[in-house]
Amino acid sequence: MRVIRTQKFRLMFGKLPESVQLACQEQEERLLDNPKDSRLHLKKLRDMDDTYSFRITRSYRALFIWDNNTAWLFAVGDRKDIYR
Repeated sequence: MRVIRTQKFRLMFGKLPESVQLACQEQEERLLDNPKDSRLHLKKLRDMDDTYSFRITRSYRALFIWDNNTAWLFAVGDRKDIYR
């Protein structure tokens, strides 16, 4: 499995606090190692086909799409804003 960050994700990631960036990197590693790891709190989004989220912290989430054994990370941010 591979994890690819889109340009939009990289821009959003750069605006996050450093502690959240580190936590996000840890979660990405978990996603690579075992996508079913319960610490990811992985959820399929109802309103968006093939789109999933994983928890970074209590307040931050990352959104991605599965495609041929690749997770395309396309958004990251505060959970109150990320789903809009």
